Amino acid sequence: ASGGNPCLEQTLESFELCCLVETFPAKHADLDDFKRTLDAAFHYAKTVTLGETQWDATNSVMRRNRRIGCSISGVAQFISSRGLGELREWCEAGYDELRDIDAKYSARFGIPRSIKLTSVKPSGSVSLLAGATPGLHFPESRFYLRRMRLPRTSPLVEKLVLAGIHVEPAVGDEEQTLVAEFPVDAGEGVRSVHELSMWEQLSLAAFLQRHWADNQVSCTVTFDPETEAASLASALDYFQYQLKGVSFLPRLADSTAYPQMPYERISEEEYEALMARVRMDVLQSEAPVARAVAAGSGGARDDEAGVTRRDVSAAGVMDATDGPGARALGTSMRASAASEAHALHAADHTPDIFCDSDRCVHEEVRSIARSVSAAASLEAAAEQPRRAAKAGGGNVTAANDSS
Repeated sequence: ASGGNPCLEQTLESFELCCLVETFPAKHADLDDFKRTLDAAFHYAKTVTLGETQWDATNSVMRRNRRIGCSISGVAQFISSRGLGELREWCEAGYDELRDIDAKYSARFGIPRSIKLTSVKPSGSVSLLAGATPGLHFPESRFYLRRMRLPRTSPLVEKLVLAGIHVEPAVGDEEQTLVAEFPVDAGEGVRSVHELSMWEQLSLAAFLQRHWADNQVSCTVTFDPETEAASLASALDYFQYQLKGVSFLPRLADSTAYPQMPYERISEEEYEALMARVRMDVLQSEAPVARAVAAGSGGARDDEAGVTRRDVSAAGVMDATDGPGARALGTSMRASAASEAHALHAADHTPDIFCDSDRCVHEEVRSIARSVSAAASLEAAAEQPRRAAKAGGGNVTAANDSS
C-alpha cells in the first residue's frame, strides 16, 4: 500500500476503499465472549468486500486484497478496569482468532484471504452508540459535552428538542446545519487526556500497533505547548519506527479554542443539571414523537419549562432547555418538499467511507435520506401490480411477493 485513508487507520492502495467494523472489548464479560463478537464482525466486513462498485479499478484492488479493518474502541475504559496486561492478551488472542476465521471462510467463499484484518479507528461517532471512549483516545474529562452536527431536515431534530437536548445553529452554516449537545459521563476511574503525557499516548498507540493493528492506528496525541512542544521532534524521531502515522494537537487550557468544539469539559454539577432536563423516555422510545411525548408526560406539554410539541413544529425548532422563551433556530420543521429536495441535492456528495468526522456524519445522514427516498419509490412501484391484480380479482403469488 502506498497511502492511507484520511483518518489514517487503514493502509490503502490507490482506488482501494476502507471496509471497517468496530468492536468494544470493555463491554464483554470475558475473552470468549469477545471472540464471538469478532466472529460476527469479521463476517460483516468480509461480506462487504464481496460487493461491486461502479469503478473497475476499485473492484480490481478490492478483489485482490479483501482488506478489512476490525477496530476496537473503549480502550481507555478497558485499561481502567482490567489493566494493560489483559488488553495485550485479548488483542493477541483476538487477532489470532480473526486469522483463523479468515482462513476458514475465505476458503468457503473461494476468495483470497484478507491481506490485513485489524485497525484502530478514531470512532468519533460510532463509539457513542455503545457508550465507549473513542478508539484508543482518553476522554476530555469524566464529564463533558459531546457535540454532533446534523442537517436541519433530519427527522431526529424534533425528537432531540422535545427530549431536552440543547440544539443550536452550527456556526458558519446556520441555514442548513444544527449542532446538538449531549452531556456524557465517561465513567468512574477513567483517566482524562489531561492526565496523560505526550509520551504515554504515543506509547499506547505503538502498543496497539504491535499487539493488534496490522493496518494502522489512528491516534491524535494532545501535548502541552509549554512543556512538551520542544520534544515533538524527538518524539517523532523515536516513534517513526513504531507507528505508521500520527497527528498532534496542542492541549488547550479550557477546550474552547473555537465555537462548538466536538468535546468540551464540564463539571459534575453542570452534568447533573443538564441530565435533569433530558427526557430519556422520549430518546429511547421508538414511537413517533407525538406519542412518545404523550406517553411520557400525559399530554402535549414537554417539560416543566413549558415547551410543547406545537412550539417545535409550528414556530420553528425550539431549544427545549430554554423554556417557553427559547429562540427559534430557523425555518419551520414543516419545510416544503421543494426546499427539502434542494437540501438533499446540495448534499450530493460521496463521503469518505465510514469516516467518523462531523462533516462525514453530516453527509452520511443526508446520503441515507436519499437512499430511503429511493427505496420508498421502488416499494411504491412494486405495489402497483399488486393493486392492479387485486382490483381485477387476480392473485399475487408468494413468489411475486418475495421477488
